[in-house]
Amino acid sequence: MLKKYRIRIAVTCIVTLLPILIGLLNWDALPQSMAIHFGVNGEADGWSNRYFAVFGLPCFLLAVHLLCVFATFVDPQRQGINSKLLMLVFWICPAVSWFCAALVYANALGIKMDVLKTVDIFMAVMLIGLGNYLPKCRQNYTVGVKLPWTLADADNWNKTNRLAGWLFVAVGFLWIISVFTGGIAAPLAGTILAAVIPTVYSLVIYLRKS
Repeated sequence: MLKKYRIRIAVTCIVTLLPILIGLLNWDALPQSMAIHFGVNGEADGWSNRYFAVFGLPCFLLAVHLLCVFATFVDPQRQGINSKLLMLVFWICPAVSWFCAALVYANALGIKMDVLKTVDIFMAVMLIGLGNYLPKCRQNYTVGVKLPWTLADADNWNKTNRLAGWLFVAVGFLWIISVFTGGIAAPLAGTILAAVIPTVYSLVIYLRKS
């Protein structure tokens, strides 16, 4: 199975590491200490040396990417992951790598960027994308609301992931609204509820059938 996707794996690995090239091209302009973490107020609150910022972050995300791909292909029920959701699995880490690079390099080079709005938009896109594909995802051990009772009952799985998908999309649009209103409490609370509500819902279905 991995051989079938070896070109896609190679391409996504290269894309994940490409921010290193951007860092090398701007090496002399980058400060020795670079912000790699930003607080909820959008201000930098965590720093590392230039080497880790340029090389460490992309390499870490490459490791996460390979782990996600490997976990997907050793999933005994991977046939439940449709092609579009599989595409999301392949490209989520490369996207995160470039997103992190944009924030880190822009801050280091003095390029003005509204961190909070950028993060809100990125979160919105990710949630809407995932929410759109969750209802189409059949039972598997990699993607979806994976609980003992959803994995044991296809009907429970389908209903729970359909609800989770709708909630994720709704919260994604809530993040977009926060870009214009400046509030972050509502989308954060919505994200938590989008994780909790499907879990409770699936448990209710399980208990009713027990």
